[in-house]
Amino acid sequence: MPPRHSNKEEKPFLKKIAPYLLISGVLVASFIFSRVIPNAGAAFRTFPEGLYLTVALIFAIGFGTRKFSKKVFIPSFVLAILMGIALQPLFSSLTENFSTLSIINEFLAALILFGSGVEMPWHSFKKYFGPVASLALFGMLVSVLVFALILEALTNIAGIDIPASSFLLMAAILAAVEPSAIIPMFKKLRFADRKIKDVAIAEGAVNDVTGTVITRFFLVGALAVSGEGKTVLDTFIPLLRREHFDMFALEIIWGVVVGIIGAKILSMWYNAETTERDNPALFFAVPIFSYALGSIIGGSGYLAAFVAGLLYQTSTSTRNVAHFFETFNSHLVVPVIFVLLGAVIPIPALVQTAAIGIIASLLFMFVVRPLVVFSSLVPWLFGQNRQFTFSEYLFLSTIRETGGVSAVLLLIIASQGVAGIDYIFGIGFWVIFMTLIVEPPLTPWLTQKLKLAEPIEE
Repeated sequence: MPPRHSNKEEKPFLKKIAPYLLISGVLVASFIFSRVIPNAGAAFRTFPEGLYLTVALIFAIGFGTRKFSKKVFIPSFVLAILMGIALQPLFSSLTENFSTLSIINEFLAALILFGSGVEMPWHSFKKYFGPVASLALFGMLVSVLVFALILEALTNIAGIDIPASSFLLMAAILAAVEPSAIIPMFKKLRFADRKIKDVAIAEGAVNDVTGTVITRFFLVGALAVSGEGKTVLDTFIPLLRREHFDMFALEIIWGVVVGIIGAKILSMWYNAETTERDNPALFFAVPIFSYALGSIIGGSGYLAAFVAGLLYQTSTSTRNVAHFFETFNSHLVVPVIFVLLGAVIPIPALVQTAAIGIIASLLFMFVVRPLVVFSSLVPWLFGQNRQFTFSEYLFLSTIRETGGVSAVLLLIIASQGVAGIDYIFGIGFWVIFMTLIVEPPLTPWLTQKLKLAEPIEE
């Protein structure tokens, strides 16, 4: 019997590597152009129209990286970061003004978190609230403490002096799981049981907002006690005092209240008898309003934006508006954030922290994440409350993509005067970069090996 031939012809080797060669060429040419060509960067810095050129270039990079990422096994987020690094001098008019950069990123973060709420079906959130809340709250604290201890040990070995409060802050920034990085991967898999997919997406959505709240908690609280202890544990334990938890609880309560108001505004408008249901204006106004009002009254503005999106259930009549907003976020907002991250990161710090950053990222993925999953979900592993198999635990342990929200938080703290900011940037960059490189191919492979899902033929 003659051997079967695949319907898909095997591509020649040169055709396989051509997209990678093209991307490499563009990166090298961009790096040289922005640094060697006379006055290339000056045109962006000195002319009044330079800022417009910068914004246009960022949008163009976002479009190009998303288009080319479909031809290679490299996520668009990674390409956006690399392009930001390559063209750093051209972005200086924007990146050197940290107060403006912080405002831009707070605005973008509010849109992302509102979008995470909109994309999270309320019925799934309620159904798996216990496991998701445990992962996003208890698991977040475990992740912050364990990873901060790892960072402390690695920097001590390397002889780098960074305050313990900075380790806790860095670990809090990196603790969130990025839903916009895992959803595209899930679309290529057909799960035998949707439960595990829904839990992973819900955790990512909730993790985004708990990551921002806890980061602020550590930014305010850890810096306030930074002189009281010399180690991570000495700094972490005072943060467990009653007054800090009261402050934390107050932020959550006011954030939820404002979020409910935002969701009510959306529901009243889009459920009314009006011809303006296709108008996306409120989908942009409400998250910004919720963030601002929540922050003004002492709550978490980010939580308010997320709750507004979560509680507003998209109806058939507003599905087009919601789809437009989700597309705007994934195709424009998130790529812009990663370009800015690459544009801001100091290259010397990147080189200096490469070894520590890569080792830390591997421990983050393969030690911290499994520990977080298994410790957080113990109540659902045994007895009558058992909801997950061991294979599903392993699957959740590989969901560790760190992305947009962590990048935003890194950019925001750049203007806060945090000690050791270059090292925070360097190590934080490597963790984000490595999780986006390693996890996207690893998770589908493991999922198929565990027989939890099968690939969807394109």
